[in-house]
Amino acid sequence: MSVIGEIRASLDAIGYEQQTCVFVFLTSYPLAIGGLLESRGRCTAGLMAGAAAIAFALLTDPWMHAVVLVVLGVSGIGVFIGAVYLVDHLSRRVAMRGMPKPQPQPLPDLAAAAPARQRVRIGATASVKP
Repeated sequence: MSVIGEIRASLDAIGYEQQTCVFVFLTSYPLAIGGLLESRGRCTAGLMAGAAAIAFALLTDPWMHAVVLVVLGVSGIGVFIGAVYLVDHLSRRVAMRGMPKPQPQPLPDLAAAAPARQRVRIGATASVKP
């Protein structure tokens, strides 16, 4: 049997435990690399993703197929992020086509606009001690 055929047989034999591990990995990995959570939440999501990937590898009969599937999952998420970035960049470029570029406005001279305050001399120091 070919390598792809062996991986196909492994995918056909996936049970509920393995599906749960894949679900936890695919939901927590983007949270770990994204900016939605603070550092503590990203660390927790990263630990959950790592634990789910290890559990998936331990539960899969030939563990090497599980590692290949995890790598494919990570690369699939990377391809998705790249595609979203490309579509966002192109849509902004198309939307801004023909629009005039904004000219920078000169800053107003604040020193000339506001009258100078007069300084008041303090004649003596004040003490609060009796």
